[in-house]
Amino acid sequence: MKARNRPPRLEPHPAAVHHVPPATPEQLLERAKVAGGAGAPGRTELRRFVERIVAGDRSALGELLPIRGLTILDAWAAFTEVFGAIPETPAIDAARTFAAVRRSAARIRAVGAAGGRIAVATAAPASLLPLHLAFVRLARAAGADVPDLADVGPIRADGRSPRFLRWVDGVAAVTDGHALCATGDGEAAREWLFILPRPALVVADGPFAEVAWEAGVEVVALAGLDRGGLAVAAARGERCTLVPLRTDRAPRAYSSVISGLESMPARPSPPEM
Repeated sequence: MKARNRPPRLEPHPAAVHHVPPATPEQLLERAKVAGGAGAPGRTELRRFVERIVAGDRSALGELLPIRGLTILDAWAAFTEVFGAIPETPAIDAARTFAAVRRSAARIRAVGAAGGRIAVATAAPASLLPLHLAFVRLARAAGADVPDLADVGPIRADGRSPRFLRWVDGVAAVTDGHALCATGDGEAAREWLFILPRPALVVADGPFAEVAWEAGVEVVALAGLDRGGLAVAAARGERCTLVPLRTDRAPRAYSSVISGLESMPARPSPPEM
């Protein structure tokens, strides 16, 4: 049909146009199932997990030592403060995730401004490597020394050998020489902390965060409800800022967190005169 013979184009009536507001970062995080209740432990499962932390069960504490004097009330108060989780609602509050990201960035900027060393490592590289690389970029821009070493090993990790520690642009992870591997025990983390010059701050997840904290190093820890032992330390303000999020999602699921980090200034703004 020739253009002159086509019927006139009908524009939608203004009342029929619906303007959908853009999603907030918190909504994006919940849609990506990094926060919220999707994939979280059930109520009974989480309640038993918290009870095992209080009882000093090493399978619940990971690489942490039992916490003396910890009560059920203390543990639940910590999980609520850090994750936003309560016994009836085992979920991660996305607003708390972004609040913790801002606090983490502030600590990284402060350590970097003093020329401190910030070590970064991930036990879940298939999910968290891009997010940790964003932390590395922020740390370097702030002036921090971020170790980036040659391969270390062979070592034994998770009952398997040979394994090696490999740095990917400043982020340490476990490798078998062909692929980056997840790790759940503390063997690789202890070797990592042993060979490093002592850092002023560690940004890590899983056993890397737990081993560093037990060694007396301040940590920014990325953890979900399934590995929340450090929540007690974070709630007490004991050298730990815990960023609550699931650590098993696809890398693109963390894009809103990465965007948030990249939008933060590397150095604190000067005070107004």
